[in-house]
This record gives sequence, structure tokens and C-alpha cells, in this order.
Amino acid sequence: MPPRPSSASLPALTNALEERGVQRVGAFVEPACGHQERIDAQSPRASDPARVLTGLNQALSGKFQWHFVTAGYLFLDLENSTVNYAGAAHPPLLLWRKKSGSATEVLENGLMLGLLPDSTYSAITLPLECGDRIVLFTDGIVEARNPSGEEFGMDRLKRFVEENHALSAERLGDGLLDALEGWSGQARGEGQADDITLLAIHFKA
Repeated sequence: MPPRPSSASLPALTNALEERGVQRVGAFVEPACGHQERIDAQSPRASDPARVLTGLNQALSGKFQWHFVTAGYLFLDLENSTVNYAGAAHPPLLLWRKKSGSATEVLENGLMLGLLPDSTYSAITLPLECGDRIVLFTDGIVEARNPSGEEFGMDRLKRFVEENHALSAERLGDGLLDALEGWSGQARGEGQADDITLLAIHFKA
């Protein structure tokens, strides 16, 4: 059996864009397509997710003939306890609130990247409180199928996050990999139809 990757080394592209200065960081998730250089070029606008995706869309426009790119980008501002998020045909971000004990879907989407050069994107700003959690992921998680062909689905993912909120972010990712293996009946990487990326953030004020 091949080595089982942890949630920090899943086989898809997860990139961080950092602005100079403390307590502010951006994180970018998309299926593995090898766009590191184009992503790095967005660093000057890292604090503005809408501009990051707009710039990346322009850079990728005309580069594809048969496929395009979905992506989610978030920017954490720990000084102001906020997260800004924008997506490009990407699954919703999950936000688990410590106060309510429930996970909600945050959807702020534009078109796939590279489809139209003049596409624009919008972002949403969310306040964060100590103990809140953010989960950003690719659709390989919710579209994982069991032997009967049923998808893991968003409801199961939300329930998993809610029921395992006490785990560290790393253990949450590893636990989800275990759950997906049990669901599909296959060891990690065997018969996998889509890539799987999970970025879990535990906000501590």
C-alpha cells in the first residue's frame, strides 16, 4: 500500500500567498493544474480575493481548450478577526461556529477560471470568533462514491465537521481521510476518480 498522505500533503494544489506584515495570510485551493507561477504573480493583491481570482482568470484565459479551473481563495486578517472569501465555480467554504455548534455553507462564486477573459469575481467578508473553524475543500471529497454509487455529499461532510469539532485541524483532516476510505471501501489513492484537497483552519483569537 502506498504511503497515506496527511491532510497537510494531499495530492492537489494548496498555495499560500502572504502579504508583508503579521497576522494576515491568504490560502488558495484548486485541483492540481500546475499554475504556481501565475498564482505567485497575484501576491501584490493577496488581501483582495476578488482581485486575486480576476487576475488569475485573465492570466489563464486562452490557455485551455478542453478544461478550465475551479478555485477557492480566502484571506485571513487575524488583526481584525475576519476572513474574506471568493470562489470560481468552487464548492462552498464551510464555516463552523463555536457559538452555535453548527457548520454553514458560504458560497460566493463566479465562473470557472480561464473561461472568459473579462469575468469578474466578488468576495464576502465574515467575522470570526475564537474557536470558529473554516474548512475549504475540493469537490473530490463530497463526490467520493461508495460501492453503491452514492456520493459522500455535503450533508455528511458538515455532520463530520460538527461531530469532530474538538479535534485539531490536522487530526480533523486525517479523520476525514479515514471516513472517506470507509465510505468508498478503498484505500487512499485506489480507484480515486478525483483529487482531494482539504484545508482546515482553527481560529484562535
